[in-house]
Amino acid sequence: MTLTNQQTDTKPCQCLRTKTIYGNFAADFETWQDGVASAAAFWCLKTMGPAGPDEHFVHIGQCTPERRCYEAPLE
Repeated sequence: MTLTNQQTDTKPCQCLRTKTIYGNFAADFETWQDGVASAAAFWCLKTMGPAGPDEHFVHIGQCTPERRCYEAPLE
């Protein structure tokens, strides 16, 4: 199963990483988003672990502007 634009309509935090998007730029969000599996492993660059600074797990559908640690992608 892959995530679609309808499932994640906002850009995730710029600190979110997964092996499938490693090395891509925030501006390429739409390009890599469709290929990200819902079971992919994610980590946060701020903590280098599976949870963000707010101690909640990171995921493409979780790292949104509602989180206090969210950093908007550079435009």
